[in-house]
Order: sequence, then structure tokens, then C-alpha cells
Amino acid sequence: MKYFYFAVFYIIINCMYSVIVMACFCILIAVIDLKTYRIPDALLVSFAIVMTLMEGNQPYELMYLRLLTAIMSFLLFCAIWHYTKGIGFGDVKYAALLGYLLGPEMLIPAFIFTALLSFFVYFTGIIIYHWPKTLKIPYAPFLSAGAVMSIINNLNLTGGVI
Repeated sequence: MKYFYFAVFYIIINCMYSVIVMACFCILIAVIDLKTYRIPDALLVSFAIVMTLMEGNQPYELMYLRLLTAIMSFLLFCAIWHYTKGIGFGDVKYAALLGYLLGPEMLIPAFIFTALLSFFVYFTGIIIYHWPKTLKIPYAPFLSAGAVMSIINNLNLTGGVI
């Protein structure tokens, strides 16, 4: 029986490391985008490699679903980038990576929270601080906040992890 408890403890700790590492990468990407208005490709690639290695024991069906979610996220943000030029291509790549890592069940709430938070910040800045309507605001912090909030929401709802 003690092996069962050890296995459960190992799974919980291993998954919590995954959540902590993902949150740290999200915060790092947000801070870098706030300071430089770009997301380094090396950081996105290292984020993808580390998270894929940490979650490498996923079933193939789940990986296909996550890959499909990443493609759909990439196409959505690529269309936004192409037609509005309101976001950078780094945000497109970051959204695709979040699509793969979060999966469809956590990506949709993340994008909803991202949109609401960015809408609130933008219009608060225009109304209260009188920002010009053409002011460029980095979008990766909003994506990071949405991803972290979606992870926290998933932890609270399921009592589990990603």
C-alpha cells in the first residue's frame, strides 16, 4: 500500500513541477515582451522543448489533439496578425505554443480571459490615462496572464493538474 501512496505523491509532485515551470516561462515571456516589445525565438523554442520533455508521457491521442489546437490557434492569431497588424508575429508563435501546451479545454478559457483583460486595460488606459488610440501595447503579458489563470482555474475545478 505504501507504494501506491508513493506513486500518487510522485505523480502530483511531477505535475506540479510542470505547472510551476510553465508559469515561470509565461512570466518571463511577459516581462521580456513588456521591456523589449519582442519575444525571442530561442525562449519560445526552449519553452517548447522543456515542457514537451516534462509532459512526454502523454498518450498519442492527446498529443494529436494538442497539435490540432496549436494549429487552430496559430491560424487564428496569424489571421489577426495579417489583417490588423495589431500584434506581432512573436505573439502568433506564442499563442500556438500555448495552444499545444494547454490543449483545447484550457486554451479557450485562457483566450477569453486574455481578451477580457486586454480590453479592460486598453479602455481603462484610454478613458482614465488618456492614452492615444494608436499606442502599442505588448500582447504577450495578456496571453501569459490568460494561460496562468486558466491553469489556476483548472487546478481549482478538477483538484488536479494539467
